[in-house]
Amino acid sequence: MLIIAASSAQSQHNIQGRVLDERNFPVPKLSIYISNGGTAVTDNDGYFKSSAGSLPYNLTIYDASNNNAVFYSSLSRKDPELIFFGSKSTRYSNTEIVKVITNPIPNGRNAIVKFVSDDIFYSQDVYMSSGETSKILTVDWPSKSDYINGRIVYLERTSKGYEKYGERTITVTKGQYPMSVIFDSTLVYQNPGTSNITIYLPSASDYESKGFKVYTDFLSLHRNAQIIINQTEGNIISTKVNVPTNLSLGYRLKISGEAYRSDGSGFLTYNYSYPGASLNIESYDLPYLDAPQDKFWGVSTNTIFSYEWGSGTGIYVIHFHAYDPVGDFYIVTRDKNIPSPLGYSSGTLSGNEYSWSVAKYIPYLSTDDYTKPRIFANDLGFKAILFSEKRTFRIKPF
Repeated sequence: MLIIAASSAQSQHNIQGRVLDERNFPVPKLSIYISNGGTAVTDNDGYFKSSAGSLPYNLTIYDASNNNAVFYSSLSRKDPELIFFGSKSTRYSNTEIVKVITNPIPNGRNAIVKFVSDDIFYSQDVYMSSGETSKILTVDWPSKSDYINGRIVYLERTSKGYEKYGERTITVTKGQYPMSVIFDSTLVYQNPGTSNITIYLPSASDYESKGFKVYTDFLSLHRNAQIIINQTEGNIISTKVNVPTNLSLGYRLKISGEAYRSDGSGFLTYNYSYPGASLNIESYDLPYLDAPQDKFWGVSTNTIFSYEWGSGTGIYVIHFHAYDPVGDFYIVTRDKNIPSPLGYSSGTLSGNEYSWSVAKYIPYLSTDDYTKPRIFANDLGFKAILFSEKRTFRIKPF
């Protein structure tokens, strides 16, 4: 009996993972279920500990409050970093506002102001037009801390280039309002210089809409510290974009390209570059849903959902959405034939009418590759996301 007990204990694999939402915030109080092992609940930093009886294992993340679940297939990693798709809840984050005060923006110029930090945060870019003297920034950070340290950056430009760059350090504190940061003549501004980057887009005949964004991606800060310096949409073959030559924080250019068809299918790519370079935004063959057909009724627990893979090597995130009662179930897998999720969706799919679609994340070889913990704070991980069209189905006709 002692030998059997010892053998059973040795067969258990300790799993110590972390769950982040799509903003890269840790998500606490989520239930974790391992198919051949134990259960757990994530802590305030999104970490959990459990066990698996064998490798590989399947893992489900479930949030009862939002009726949302994510199923990871065939994991062997013992330290996975898992994305909880569909969740951008602010329930577990602090939100405060900061008033940014400047001298009047000169005629013919505009400015970008943003909060950035090397800690986990989220803050949108705010744009100031000629004549404006103040703007409000919103700053989010994990609720486990009552404050966050960072800085407000100020980038002023004309239609021909970049003129002024400045920073102010700040500690944003929970419940401390109003907080203000002043950019005036007492601050020593830098001249960031102006260069350009040439961007080539895919052929317009393949897509109904297309465009791109150019970001400053700060190397030493959190991955949400990027600033959008150009956003363009339209039937463009190629164009030159003005970019700063140097910024004191140290940065690279990140360029996202996107194109979509009338059925909603399309792609979103990310590339890194530098001032003075040229960049081609490449096109992709998109995942295509095979079966069941659109508006199909009669789906059961025996139905197989299948799709064509599309370009490149990657993992797939299949999204099933229930309309009434509302629920969302995601499957992360390398398989292209998926057993119906109605029987293992942790109760999130309990209605009659549903939609489903597929997103492919490139260039991952497996779910283990996709869930490898990212070492660098600004590491995005994927190169492109390819989106299929969306289809609907029912269990019964009405």
